[in-house]
Amino acid sequence: MASAGDSPDSDSGFLGSFSFSNNLVEVGALTALVGSSIAESLVLGNRGAAGISWAATSSFGTISVVKACFCGANSGWLRETLGIRTASSDLAVGLELSHESNRAAKVRRNIGEPLAIFCHVQPDNAASAKGHNSRKEKVAWSDVHAFNHSTSLMLRGVPDTAIGTPLQVFTYGNYNFLRPYSRFQFPAIILSSAKLVEVYILWRHGSSILGMASAAPWAFFFLGAVLIQAQELLLGRHPEPEMGSLDIIAGHLPMVSRPGGPRKVVLGAAENPKTSFSWRLFWASGALQPRSVVFIWAGFQLLWLAVRILVYHLADPTNPTALRILVVRPWTTLPAQLKERVVDLTFALAKYQSMIHPRGQEYYAGDTFAGGDLTLISDGIKPPNLYPLPDLNPTSFPVEIKAVFGDTMLSSAIWITGSEATPMELYDTCIVVFSIRQSNHVASPRRSVAVPAARVLSGVIGTTFDAEKTTPHYTPKGASNAGYGLTYAWWYWIPCRTGLWLQIQIPAQRKTVGIHQVDVRTDTQVSGLLAAGSLNIGLKDVDEVKAAVALSRKAREACLELLS
Repeated sequence: MASAGDSPDSDSGFLGSFSFSNNLVEVGALTALVGSSIAESLVLGNRGAAGISWAATSSFGTISVVKACFCGANSGWLRETLGIRTASSDLAVGLELSHESNRAAKVRRNIGEPLAIFCHVQPDNAASAKGHNSRKEKVAWSDVHAFNHSTSLMLRGVPDTAIGTPLQVFTYGNYNFLRPYSRFQFPAIILSSAKLVEVYILWRHGSSILGMASAAPWAFFFLGAVLIQAQELLLGRHPEPEMGSLDIIAGHLPMVSRPGGPRKVVLGAAENPKTSFSWRLFWASGALQPRSVVFIWAGFQLLWLAVRILVYHLADPTNPTALRILVVRPWTTLPAQLKERVVDLTFALAKYQSMIHPRGQEYYAGDTFAGGDLTLISDGIKPPNLYPLPDLNPTSFPVEIKAVFGDTMLSSAIWITGSEATPMELYDTCIVVFSIRQSNHVASPRRSVAVPAARVLSGVIGTTFDAEKTTPHYTPKGASNAGYGLTYAWWYWIPCRTGLWLQIQIPAQRKTVGIHQVDVRTDTQVSGLLAAGSLNIGLKDVDEVKAAVALSRKAREACLELLS
């Protein structure tokens, strides 16, 4: 007979011995540990739409699914800041830091060297409305610290272009490329509807709330998987566009702290669609259920966990455009529109260099980083090596600066065209574009003159310098400009005649573009200023200034090659 303490509804046997306190927590922890990385990879679409539908079938590993969704829905700088970046998220969406995001600056300083620079090209409707002379595209730059799987596979098949060899540009081959179709995806998505069996059994045991709570995440991802796969089928019915909207410059990128190495340039690659997809997940649990129902629920979670792992290993990674053939396009055969995109990549690399430059990004705010301004260097005439002095030989006069191409831009142009000069060698180089009158007549039209020059950023204490009481001080290239009480200014030396220089001092807080007063100085005067060691820079005499100007002229040839 049953004892007085027993009741007809009591759980007995194995079900009665299974509870949260002695088994289920340990089983849940173990299964979450085993399947968490797989759940992350599936929900991020690394195994196609089928993986998405199976990612949330088992409630074990739900935290990993939520974490993966949060990774995919947020920008790269936030993933890195919060420490939720994983190998699976890198394979799905990569890691990009936008040049337009101020919040990415701290991450950029600490994350290490980038693998590539991306240039996202988008139609500019506002420019199109202005007329045919306006640039019809706008670009967004970012430095890349992890490639998504599709881009990684594509770049793996692109050979490096060594330094010292002509630039080679790769684009998609001119043929009808159709996305490959996988017969596995749709059947696997439909099979995930077996989750409804669990819902039915839990409902029969009086736990409809728990059943619905367990099925809600699956239903969300099941619907998403159906829509994604349907879109893939529609896209696969038509050939891919000949040119995509992503331009890439990858390789051993040049920086002040190191020379550039081999490079790869790919134009018109396909964008990663996962970067525009927002993931959402919710999971709710019902009230405490009888232990027999909890056991049934746990059994189904173990079953779905096993099937989820099986789907992960059966499904192939889906990268429909990764294996599309790329063909080499010599620079001389590239159309003007594609050459513009290479120029944009060059300026994107220059912008990135300015962000990590020892001088500080804020001091490069006056430099030109617009690809369309590169034509100012030639302006339809033979570029001069000297600034044309007025006939009256003044010792001081005003000039109008139209643009400045700094050392980061020149080193980027040198590297991408294959010339052998390092960013450290080009540290004090620049090209200054002046706006001058074509004749001495006041009403004469103005023209642009781009002159290779030398410049340094000087940081000195705002006191009067006394050469007799001060020991000359020279700061080597690459040293930080940080210092308390320092006043910063750019010093320019522009050659104007043999043995003569235009000397310009522009305070760092003042705009570079505009009217400035220049002084005409001789070689002896420039050497005297530098030998005094009062500017807190590395140049010691006029010969080092001439060497910097010679490198600026070499970099100008690289810029002209990009315009050819």
